[in-house]
Amino acid sequence: MFSKNLRLSILNCVIGLGLVLLSTVSAFGRSQLDSLISVAVRHNPEIRMAQYESMAAQAKLEPAGQLPDPELRVGAMNVPSDFNFTSETMTMAPEFTLMEMFPWFGKLSAAADAEKYGYESSSDRLASVALDVVTNLKKIYGELYSVEKSVQYLEYKKRLLQGVVRVAEQLFAVGQVPQQDVFRATAELTMVQSAIVLKRGELSELEAKLGAILGRNESYRLQVDTLMLPDLAPLSTLEIRLREGSPDLSEVRNVQRAAEAKEVLARKAAVPDITAGVSYGFRSALIPGGMKAPNLISVEFGVNIPIFFGARQQKMIDEADFMRRAADQQYGVVTLALYSRLRSSYANAAAQKELIPLYANELIPQYEATYNSSLSAYSVGKTTFAMLIDNLTTLINAKIEFVKIESAYFSASADISRLVGEGSESYKGVK
Repeated sequence: MFSKNLRLSILNCVIGLGLVLLSTVSAFGRSQLDSLISVAVRHNPEIRMAQYESMAAQAKLEPAGQLPDPELRVGAMNVPSDFNFTSETMTMAPEFTLMEMFPWFGKLSAAADAEKYGYESSSDRLASVALDVVTNLKKIYGELYSVEKSVQYLEYKKRLLQGVVRVAEQLFAVGQVPQQDVFRATAELTMVQSAIVLKRGELSELEAKLGAILGRNESYRLQVDTLMLPDLAPLSTLEIRLREGSPDLSEVRNVQRAAEAKEVLARKAAVPDITAGVSYGFRSALIPGGMKAPNLISVEFGVNIPIFFGARQQKMIDEADFMRRAADQQYGVVTLALYSRLRSSYANAAAQKELIPLYANELIPQYEATYNSSLSAYSVGKTTFAMLIDNLTTLINAKIEFVKIESAYFSASADISRLVGEGSESYKGVK
């Protein structure tokens, strides 16, 4: 009679608490995630730093194509040794000279091109940094969902076991159940409590990371109840999107172009530049007849002579050539790395995507049916207490594993979006 009462008491505990429903995927979490992304893009210090670097590169665009500043000279010409300015008609004092250096044709445009591609590269870099931040934010968001759901499942199991332990202890005290049932329930309860402590520690760590990404010097508490899982496009489509939209590829392309422009500039550096100047000298002396000597205008032209071509200009050309070749190799390295990461992330996402319906439609319903069956059997004495606990543990673990799979798929999808540059154009002009 008492054993039957124990079974009925445990059954009432389960019915009273109710099974935790399988987590559902909803679009409600999307607006929450979008709001977090908006905050991160505005306040994350990494993005701000990359933005200022891009703005600095932009500030160099206009000066790059300008002529060098003219040089104004003030002096005196044909000054006699006795400093008697009025006795020599050729003495000019003061004399003002304006000099301007004109770079050889193409030098200014090459310099402007180098700065232009440098700026575009920095703009791509800004987009890359923003995408990195957004991707990390998405991953933390998905992990928060997984850990919080896991805590909910474990809390349910803890409440159930607490009720079971109380009933078992009461019936053991009157000798109606074996002590091993009490030990088993107590041990299972301790394990669940330990797992909850560890999961809450993971939550604290994730909240600290989330606060840092949002630009805050404190943890950011967030409740993630739902997770919207994106669709997975075919790999061939994603490879095309990577080739056309990746800011990382665009960045190295612009690095290549900047290196090519610098090589052109280096080769033109061996060509002499032209210097032109005009002078106006004032004369105070009197010419025969008593008239003041007229002021004089002088014009001069010059070129610089690259007499140290082998030791200077040629080395500059060699340097620029090697840098351009290095940029070409960098493009190949980055391309291979991006495509490799894309295929790896795709394989991971595809595997997780295949597991989601397997768990949702087959494994978890089977485990729920098994648990419910063992619960009914235990209530009439046809199964053991240990089997009931085992089936409950299997069901809870399966649900925890399911939310981990959802989180893993969400994380892999975030990596894919990052690699193909989804939304990168909107981040190039982050304000």
